[in-house]
Amino acid sequence: MSYLEIWKQSHWLSKSAEAFAAHFFKEEWVAAQDLRGDKHWLEVFGDAMAQASTEVADGWERAQIGAQKLSEISTPKLELKRRATDEIVKLLRKGVYRAYGFDRPRTLDLEPVQIPQEAWNERFAFEKNEVHHQSLRFIDVRVRMMSAENDPLLKAQPYPVPAKAGRPSIKEDVEAAFRVLAAQEQIDVSLPAKANIDRVRQQMRVAHPQKYPLADKPGYEGIRPHFSPLFEDLKNARKQ
Repeated sequence: MSYLEIWKQSHWLSKSAEAFAAHFFKEEWVAAQDLRGDKHWLEVFGDAMAQASTEVADGWERAQIGAQKLSEISTPKLELKRRATDEIVKLLRKGVYRAYGFDRPRTLDLEPVQIPQEAWNERFAFEKNEVHHQSLRFIDVRVRMMSAENDPLLKAQPYPVPAKAGRPSIKEDVEAAFRVLAAQEQIDVSLPAKANIDRVRQQMRVAHPQKYPLADKPGYEGIRPHFSPLFEDLKNARKQ
């Protein structure tokens, strides 16, 4: 399944709180926006200072009055965004909402990945559209603010091509895990290939927790044929 279309039609992490507040706290949000109207914050500040000038001569006191006025009209909106952010994070932790991002700099052919639920217990930066989870950093993060069972984009996904008989290949997942670890310089070419495979397995579990739920699976022999050529290429490259 491709997540690219879902990612495109989701809300940027940095804009998700406003979207949530405008929908779920609609009346409060409209009232908070009306406090400032169409005025730029500099206009609000200037108007408050001008109004105060008839009673207050000192410029510093007028500036404080202007700042206080800005705070009065900004605080309700900021508080609504804080409440919305808390709700979004709760729903992401529960798996009701989903988030997608890229685990390395985006290229034309790169697909976004679904960010694990447990990532929302760690560091995230709404304003930067970034989420940090263990050794991973997801960028260009967007939030799908609806449950999977109600998501029309998931329902519109084409049926998957029937898998070939036999065990499905893990080659692509091994290669993706290797790229992430190599970019973070967590592949130690001074050690035997086998000593690095536990890290690859762990990274595969981070990227696909439902696909690889067991700590010791896939086994060494399953990962080795896909890992070894990449490991040898990296070792040779670092020797040059």
